[in-house]
Amino acid sequence: MRTTHGHPSLRERVEPVAAAWRPLAFTWVGLLTIVTAVGLLLVGPLDDGRIVRWDIHVERWFLDHRTSTLNTLAEAGTWLAETITVPVVLLIAIVIAWRVSSNVAAPVFLAVAVGGEKLLYFVSSVIVGRDRPPVPTVGTSYATSSFPSGHVASAITLYGSIALLIALRRTAAVRILLLAAAGAIAAVVAVCRMYAGVHFPSDCVAGASLGVIWLTVTYRTILRRTELIGGEPEARRRH
Repeated sequence: MRTTHGHPSLRERVEPVAAAWRPLAFTWVGLLTIVTAVGLLLVGPLDDGRIVRWDIHVERWFLDHRTSTLNTLAEAGTWLAETITVPVVLLIAIVIAWRVSSNVAAPVFLAVAVGGEKLLYFVSSVIVGRDRPPVPTVGTSYATSSFPSGHVASAITLYGSIALLIALRRTAAVRILLLAAAGAIAAVVAVCRMYAGVHFPSDCVAGASLGVIWLTVTYRTILRRTELIGGEPEARRRH
């Protein structure tokens, strides 16, 4: 059913988004299973293995190279994906996407990308229950599990989803540039979290992997499936 002037109706815009729930659900469960299994191996059979020993070595290296200036920078970098920062930036992005785009997929994509990741992180971290690195921390750390890194995963899904949304109808060069910027933010957050002594390197790798995979799937199943950002499929807008 069409609205006037040939624009797709609300139902036509919502149906492709609603159809994305099945692949998203399968991906979410699969990611939870894999991340949790890896975490349980690290706190169980591999607790004295090479990966854990390397984790501790890296944390002690950061501890030996701390300075007051680097401490300040690490705390500032952490705020890029802090518990308060993420929902505030996400809400602003959703409101802008809702007002600028007539496509319901735009704000839904942002919400699902970040919200699904946060739930994945929370459930897996509770199940794994890995202790924080055995070093003094920089700043305040909450008494939560170390694995995986929710800050790194959030940085990827938050800034990555915003970058993909902005770059959806732009050139490949612009898309690469925006995604590189999002990746740089996530890398800064990862280094800051390791430097601060609140995450092992393997925590950050797991968080990054979780974030990249979940963001990719949400992008393909929500935005790419609808093939629109301004309310009309690209193929129709050319005619």
